[in-house]
Amino acid sequence: MSDRNLKLLLALRQWGDVQQLNAVFGPENPNGIEIVTWTQDGSRVFNDATSLDADIVLVDPTLPAFEPNDIQRLYHHEQKPIVTLGAIPSQGDWGSKLYQLGIKGHVDLPIGEAQARALVAMGHQAVQDALRERSSPSYIPQVSTQVAQLIATHGWEKSMVAVWGAKGGVGKSTVSENLAAVLGVIANRNTVLIDANMAGGNAHIHLGFPESAIAKNIAALARRYQMNLSTQGYRGVGNVGMLSAQPLLSPSEVQGHLTPFRNNLRVLIGIPKQFMGGDEYFQGDQGRSFMHELLSVLGGLADFVVMDLGQDTNAAVHLQALREANYVFVVINPDAASVRATGEVMETLFKHVQLDAKKFRLVVNRFHPEHGIARKDIVNALRMPEVGVVPDGGPKVTASLNRGYPLVIDSRGEIARAIVSIGSTLYPPVSQVWAHRGKLGGEKHEGLGKKLTDLVFGAG
Repeated sequence: MSDRNLKLLLALRQWGDVQQLNAVFGPENPNGIEIVTWTQDGSRVFNDATSLDADIVLVDPTLPAFEPNDIQRLYHHEQKPIVTLGAIPSQGDWGSKLYQLGIKGHVDLPIGEAQARALVAMGHQAVQDALRERSSPSYIPQVSTQVAQLIATHGWEKSMVAVWGAKGGVGKSTVSENLAAVLGVIANRNTVLIDANMAGGNAHIHLGFPESAIAKNIAALARRYQMNLSTQGYRGVGNVGMLSAQPLLSPSEVQGHLTPFRNNLRVLIGIPKQFMGGDEYFQGDQGRSFMHELLSVLGGLADFVVMDLGQDTNAAVHLQALREANYVFVVINPDAASVRATGEVMETLFKHVQLDAKKFRLVVNRFHPEHGIARKDIVNALRMPEVGVVPDGGPKVTASLNRGYPLVIDSRGEIARAIVSIGSTLYPPVSQVWAHRGKLGGEKHEGLGKKLTDLVFGAG
């Protein structure tokens, strides 16, 4: 068998299907894919595929003892990605289920000559795509067994985090978007990013969402809340925190306004026009009640909620989010004006608004040791524990925003490491996921790169 030939494992019930495939992928065939074995025992799929160095598995999901999780285990196998293609039965909704589990293509059962030949291009393309992804800096490996054990011990808690700063332009959106990507994409926890900046939302731009997605934004959801409120009756500020049993926002209404990004990260897009922050449903009691109910619903839907807030603490939505967050990450730049403005606002929030000072944490963003202000001086001046320091990224950060992709996904530089470190204070296993990712994806990997080159251009 030449280096270019891919190895195909068949996990099928019917001998007739195997015969059709053997006519196309049997020994010495010219199609670049050869069958290495056939099994009717689903429990053998993973071990057979890994021990026989398979590149592709074609599986009938109705096979006895087949474990659906093997699809992801094979794809994230440490030695190389092993892609799974589905052999879809005519009965049942197996197609959509298998695609959710991670198959990269399918044929319908029973397999005829046309179906078998369709697998030639499908198999080669699936393997090329998998190798390309594995070699990319954006590859996210599967959680290791050790990490899974740590997760099982519940060494973390669900939480809501407000990312806020007393001054504009300090990098709140960049921190919140990358933190949400750490939790929802890299750690793969169910995470919702709320762009709740009443001075104007930017998450949809920074994350590269199409124009068609913008209609499902926080203003549209607030209007839905207002409609529900008009039919169910007014609720004043005294009800916030102990609303009546009948909710004004249903889980399905909230989910319908969330836009998927990648893996387990979904986004509630912010107000696309700045003037919308002055609309009545964001003001006073109604704005506070809306934010309260939104967070109550999301608390039941997500492991983590990350809120990107504007600087104005007089905005009802911002203040309610600060009240209800489990943690508030205060973003500050290492300059005297930023430190002073933050200190003045914090004094008001603690003394007059009576927010709990113990849940506030400091994020020093764009730090450079030559800026002339020491980290310890910032911490001492604000009397707030430091949760993270993000180095000055300059054009790298701007480039990631313009690409529409968070920096932590396609970079493993010091900025990304700093934000992962912040994320690990909320979800400790992400540090191990990040370390494991460095071993598998993105580093120069001659074996995988050569194999991909050989597949595309032929062996030298």
